[in-house]
Order: sequence, then C-alpha cells, then structure tokens
Amino acid sequence: MGFDLGVLVWAFFIVGGLMLMMRWIFKPSRPRTGRPQHGPGADLGLLRPVLSAAPRAKALDAKNLLSGQGIRCSVSRLDSNSYDVLVFTPDAERAQRLLQG
Repeated sequence: MGFDLGVLVWAFFIVGGLMLMMRWIFKPSRPRTGRPQHGPGADLGLLRPVLSAAPRAKALDAKNLLSGQGIRCSVSRLDSNSYDVLVFTPDAERAQRLLQG
C-alpha cells in the first residue's frame, strides 16, 4: 500500500477546474460601479429629485405629503443626514408645486 501521486495530481486538477467553472458561472452580470452619483449630473433613470440634500425628518415629511397626494416617490440617502426625495419624471412638476405651496 503506497501513496499514489497521480491521484493527488488529478484531485488538484479537478478541484482547480471546478473553481474556474464556478468563478465563470457566478461572476456578476454587470460591473460593480459603487454608489450612484448624486447632484445635477446624476443619472437617476426615470426618477427626478424634487427635494435635495434635506435632513431626514424633512425628507420623510415631504415623502408622506407626496404619497398622500398619490404621487409615487422614494427617499434616497446621500450621507449620514442628507436625503433626496425622488419622483417619476411625469409627476415632478406637480410634486414641486405641492412642496412649494
């Protein structure tokens, strides 16, 4: 009963092949770009900010007001105490009017 080096080589080859296959199969479908940019040049898709860099309480009050009026909106956190209120582009003008008056 001796030690067979060929079995060990095959085991490393199989494990290495499985590792390569799993890395290829489970790689992210999109590159990781980090947090999206904020500010005037931010690409928010269909959303537009109607309130920018507001404290949390003010942003939540604005969100509750807009939601109560039937405008779909969300709150996006910029940093520890700075939030944006985002609405869909067709509702942006109406949301601005509600927040101003």
